[in-house]
Amino acid sequence: MPTIPSRLLAAAFICAAATACSKPDSDAPVGPAVPRPALDLAIAYSTPEAAQRGMSDKTWLWTRSSGPAQIHYSSGDGSDFVWMVGQRRIFRGEWKAEATTDAAGNAVAQVCLRYPGVNFGGLTSTWTCQPAGTFFLEMQQREGGNPLRFAGRTQALFVLTRTPANLAEVEARVASIEGLR
Repeated sequence: MPTIPSRLLAAAFICAAATACSKPDSDAPVGPAVPRPALDLAIAYSTPEAAQRGMSDKTWLWTRSSGPAQIHYSSGDGSDFVWMVGQRRIFRGEWKAEATTDAAGNAVAQVCLRYPGVNFGGLTSTWTCQPAGTFFLEMQQREGGNPLRFAGRTQALFVLTRTPANLAEVEARVASIEGLR
């Protein structure tokens, strides 16, 4: 008769002593925990105050909308300036971070944008809001300040003819044009 290894007997004893053993979840991951940047980001911006800090005085690249790629500068006073691929015009709008509730009644922070008098390339004159975690996750890049210096301008220095690879590419081109002046 084969013998049962002592560690299996110990596990069976512990399981029997606990009176509730369950099968392992076949869908659960095995091995060490892995970083979850999307979850971390959603938690990091889970309050309107955190979302406010994440937006205020930031330049960011957005390529996931239905319209052309956009570069935004969101000022600390709630103004938002947008430069779109294919446009020389810089659109002026507003942004805000606020608390709301989701369908389950849970408190959620959201970021909202609007551009009075504009209905172009995904920009609308009514508030368009999205949960803050999702909003920040969909940004391709974000950096502090207004390195492109287009806050307050109505026209860009040039037309972006294609979606930039990153903000640094656009910053270098703006710097070279401004250096020529």
